[in-house]
Amino acid sequence: MQQQSFTIQQSIDKETSIGDIMPFWDDFGYVNGYLDLLAGTDINTSQNAMMEQSTHILIVPSLPDFVITDKMRIVDEKKYYSVTYVDNPVGQNHHLEIYLTFGGYNV
Repeated sequence: MQQQSFTIQQSIDKETSIGDIMPFWDDFGYVNGYLDLLAGTDINTSQNAMMEQSTHILIVPSLPDFVITDKMRIVDEKKYYSVTYVDNPVGQNHHLEIYLTFGGYNV
């Protein structure tokens, strides 16, 4: 299976032409990985509530040179996902498991 490319976005505040401050999603970085749908039995009951709310998981085989947080979102070609939890299993820097919640479609 071939890896897919994903855009990491972060929310920044921008001033509009009339002076209002509005949140805006800005590209932050890119990762390659594998996106998969989570089934109810795939989530260990000992994991925290944020992971239990997740609908998808993104496996990133190579660690990026930037930090991904739960304040960001992941975008593929047509959909975006809110980051609920980022796991570096056992702190081994082998890969990342990014738990996601489906957010909607890009327009």
